[in-house]
Amino acid sequence: MHNNFRAARSVVLAVAGMGVCLGAQAGSGTSLLSPGYQAQLETWLGEGRLALTNVYSKATGDTSLDFHKASDGKGRTFSIMEATNASGQTWLVGGYNPQSWSSTDGMHVTMEDSQRTGFLFNLTAGFMLPQLKQYFSGDGIGSGQTYNKHDYGPTFGVGHDLYVPQDLTHGGYSSLYTYNYHGQPASGISLIDGSSFTNPNITYGAIQVFTISAVPEPATYGVLLAGLILLAGMHVRQQRTSLRART
Repeated sequence: MHNNFRAARSVVLAVAGMGVCLGAQAGSGTSLLSPGYQAQLETWLGEGRLALTNVYSKATGDTSLDFHKASDGKGRTFSIMEATNASGQTWLVGGYNPQSWSSTDGMHVTMEDSQRTGFLFNLTAGFMLPQLKQYFSGDGIGSGQTYNKHDYGPTFGVGHDLYVPQDLTHGGYSSLYTYNYHGQPASGISLIDGSSFTNPNITYGAIQVFTISAVPEPATYGVLLAGLILLAGMHVRQQRTSLRART
């Protein structure tokens, strides 16, 4: 087990070390998602092209209540944030939540492997960490998908794997346990910079939440267009029939 912990740490450290720090924080009117980043999220989710709708962008003075007001009950989402460590290095990180955010649910527990579809990501460093599957029947490790409370921002995992505090800015941290591609808990390694967790030392800049829907295939657009043409034709015929009846 300890060998796997060390292996997980070395891999995350190596990959995170290749990340290029972000030059500037995004304002409330600027999307954190470049076309390349969106394409990467689409690849990781594996559902083809996606329509991502920005339902929340952090503004000056916002708290977790503002995040929940905009995001609760909206279905599955990507939460994306600029995370700066104590050394002043910044990464673009976040998580995929397959369920709706809530202010009151507490931990969303997913016991079945088929429900463990959440994942964390570091877009700057280019890697994704899936929710751990069961080691054996009924295993609780990997079951704590997200933590939902009014005084928490978008928070993932037990411990927490990615924690956003009430003011959405100061005292955040990452201590991986629920999410890891090695198939075992990562023993407190940070998603942000690969360091071992010692204290809350992450400052969050811009935070945005996007709802997710599928982009219809071209054939679907064709069917919709044909349907609209048919409806328009029926409407014209009805108008002509009505005019004849009047004359």
